[in-house]
Amino acid sequence: MLVECEVLRFNQLKEDFEISKDAVAVEEIINLYTNGNLYIIFHCTPSQIKELVIGHLLTEGVIEEVKDILEMTFSGKNIHVKLPEDKSLNAALGKPRLITTFCSGGGDLPLRISKAAQKLRFNKIKFNAEVIFKAVEILNSKASTFRASGGTHAAALIDEKSKIAAFAEDIGRHNAIDKIIGEAAIKGVDFSRLLLASTGRLTSEIVVKAIQIGIPVLVSLSAPTSIGVRLAGAFGLTLIGFARGKRFNIYTSPDRIEK
Repeated sequence: MLVECEVLRFNQLKEDFEISKDAVAVEEIINLYTNGNLYIIFHCTPSQIKELVIGHLLTEGVIEEVKDILEMTFSGKNIHVKLPEDKSLNAALGKPRLITTFCSGGGDLPLRISKAAQKLRFNKIKFNAEVIFKAVEILNSKASTFRASGGTHAAALIDEKSKIAAFAEDIGRHNAIDKIIGEAAIKGVDFSRLLLASTGRLTSEIVVKAIQIGIPVLVSLSAPTSIGVRLAGAFGLTLIGFARGKRFNIYTSPDRIEK
């Protein structure tokens, strides 16, 4: 989503300023309430909001499936979600502490993350290298808001035949990923057979989202971080960065990628 702004552009060749128009990505503030309590404030592109909410609640471990949401209502910039009391407690406690637990070297993982990690380790799905290149092509070709404004991230879920399960753009890379996960969850797609492609950095938070949902392969046009690589390696996630042109770097679990 775009708005047009008037700008004063400097042209070095002419050594002068000129008035011009520029497309800018829309940013809005959305408040999410769970069982009447403010849970999070999103700064996001105002599209696929239902998908954003569902995807965020799933990737943060607040809910385990879409049907855990008893009711969702929209009132202007406020979204109210009704959850069962046990899920409401998850929301009140905040994000799952996978990163803290892992980095401290002790303690027990939350049960849901433990189950997801076990599934990842035993997931033997294979993706051809051409699917990785196709994922990059999808991100670049479908990101119309980015091409117009340069102000958004893109994310996509695709299967081993390069079929798109979900696509989204947002000013935030986390939001874009939550949107596609929400969309795929609504469709009832099997995450264990999908590749997640993103234009953003593969930080620990992004890696946790993939682990939480059980996605086996995470690809980015950008770079990973040290904790992102460490987490992916520990939990059996295939992590791929710098997917550009006809090259990419596999940092962990390379056995899922074929020539």
